[in-house]
Amino acid sequence: MTSTNVAPSTIDYAWHAWVSVPGEGRAFAHGTVTVPASFCWDRVTREVAAWLGSQGVTGRLDDIHLILAPNAGRTD
Repeated sequence: MTSTNVAPSTIDYAWHAWVSVPGEGRAFAHGTVTVPASFCWDRVTREVAAWLGSQGVTGRLDDIHLILAPNAGRTD
């Protein structure tokens, strides 16, 4: 049995940022991220920055903008 009265364990954010792409210059990047509901705004921003870094691009934390987007990453 599943209860629908339980607080969600994750939350979705849409994000966008201006980033620097090596050999290409500046680019606009955007996406969605699903994180534990306990993450604060700053932690979510750092998670996005870490992911961008793993993709080979760089950006400033101040350039990453988050928008609370319930169910943005859901496919069901």
